[in-house]
Amino acid sequence: MRVLTASLLVEAVTELSKGSPLVKARDVFAWCDRNLVNYQGEGLRHQALWDADLEEARGQQRLLKFKSGECKQSRVGWALIAKGSRAREAAARLGWQEQLWNGESWTWLQTPMPGVAPVVNVRRVGAEAA
Repeated sequence: MRVLTASLLVEAVTELSKGSPLVKARDVFAWCDRNLVNYQGEGLRHQALWDADLEEARGQQRLLKFKSGECKQSRVGWALIAKGSRAREAAARLGWQEQLWNGESWTWLQTPMPGVAPVVNVRRVGAEAA
């Protein structure tokens, strides 16, 4: 079984973006399962995916990256640069923000204070939510 690399991540996003401009991490997981690609790797959970994402960001920047916030339950997605405007609209509907790799770290774009992670809305569960 192949381990996910930056080029395979771009291949997955390219194929999956035919149906949607914003490709979610769970869609990439399903693509990897169908194509016998290991997105787990060794180490932390989904380590191969995060390594491929970082490698791609340092390389040709063929993908845009979006994230829902800075927490353990953050949702992650990618889009092709050519579909950037539609992907930004889709991400805005989900409340996601775009990130840019500056060579040292990810920088949040389109936030009230550029570079600062967006505030994550916490959904109440239980009696208070009713």
